Amino acid sequence: MGFWLRYATLTIGNNKYSLDELNFTFDVPFKDSDEPPVATVTVTNLSPNTRANIKRDDSIILNAGYQGDVGCILIGKVVGLKHKQSNVDWVSTLTVQPCADEILDRLVNKTYTEDIAASAIVRDLLNIFGAEVSRCELSIDKRYPRGRVCRGVLRQVLSEIIVRECKSRFIVRATEQVYITKAEDGINNGLMLTSANGLLRTDEEKVVIPIETAANSKKTGSSRRDDNISRSCLLNYNIAAAEVVKIQSSDLNGRFIVVKGSHKGGRTGDWKTSMELRPF
Repeated sequence: MGFWLRYATLTIGNNKYSLDELNFTFDVPFKDSDEPPVATVTVTNLSPNTRANIKRDDSIILNAGYQGDVGCILIGKVVGLKHKQSNVDWVSTLTVQPCADEILDRLVNKTYTEDIAASAIVRDLLNIFGAEVSRCELSIDKRYPRGRVCRGVLRQVLSEIIVRECKSRFIVRATEQVYITKAEDGINNGLMLTSANGLLRTDEEKVVIPIETAANSKKTGSSRRDDNISRSCLLNYNIAAAEVVKIQSSDLNGRFIVVKGSHKGGRTGDWKTSMELRPF
């Protein structure tokens, strides 16, 4: 896929750069969790004035893809910063914490009236703090006959309600999006990976799963649920934690859920999305 032209933009505070203008690399990990991991952005030869003006808590926005098809893979803030000179080059390494962490680490103290549903509490708490709720579907929408007191760190309060009391999945992505799904569900946006649209060949894959049919789809997913599989594709900003992906290749055919992975790229070298997958 050498004809796919890489394109990325990096915004640091009020300054926005394209990959053509500024040489930078990135490593943005993701996992099925309510705590998106920190990312790393490395920039070569920022101007002395720009280096001096970057500070903790500066906003970071990273978009990546290909000319004509670019999407956001990171919205965060600088939590670590290091400048190092190597020969004639200056290399700046930025550690970036997704902004959703800042929202979810706030304190909450609110009491809800009797006979309220868990879904109403969850939506209200997230709306109070301005979190983007992309999906909210609970396995059990528990009701609280005596009401409910929500006190403490927002993330912990939400995890207790969503995961422990409603037996559901609580996912926070590096793009500030919050997904709440039924425990058995993933986030299905109809993604399919083939060699024609970016799936990379692997010499390590030993697990052969039959071509998915209506008869064997559920059987395949349940019988191999513990057999996680590692695959990579050309960088795809649509792929993230808990995404359901359909794969068609010579040795792997079926639906899988993304457990964790990372987006890596730069002006040269790797430009790919790596995934750990579980049959779905």
